[in-house]
Amino acid sequence: MKFTVKALAAVAACVLLNSCVTISHPIAATTHPVGTKCGEAKSHIILGIWSSKGDENGIDKAAKSAGITKISHVDSYTKSYVFGIVVKQTTKVYGE
Repeated sequence: MKFTVKALAAVAACVLLNSCVTISHPIAATTHPVGTKCGEAKSHIILGIWSSKGDENGIDKAAKSAGITKISHVDSYTKSYVFGIVVKQTTKVYGE
C-alpha cells in the first residue's frame, strides 16, 4: 500500500512539474522588405488526431488576418503541453 501511494505521488509530481516545450522555426522568406504588419493563425491539436480549428493555421489565413499582400517571411511556432497530448500551433506572417 505504501509503495502504491508513493508511486502515485511520484507520477503526480512529474505531471505537475512537467514544463511545456516551444519550438520555433522559419518556414519561408522572400525578397520583399520586412513590413510593419504581422498576421497570426492558430490551432490546437489534441492527442495528435483532433484539431480544434482544422487547417486554420495556414499561411493564407495568417496573411489575410492582417491584410498582408506582400509576404516578407513566415515563422511557425509549436508549443506542446502535458507530455504532448495538447499541441498549439501558430503561424506568423510578416509583410506589407
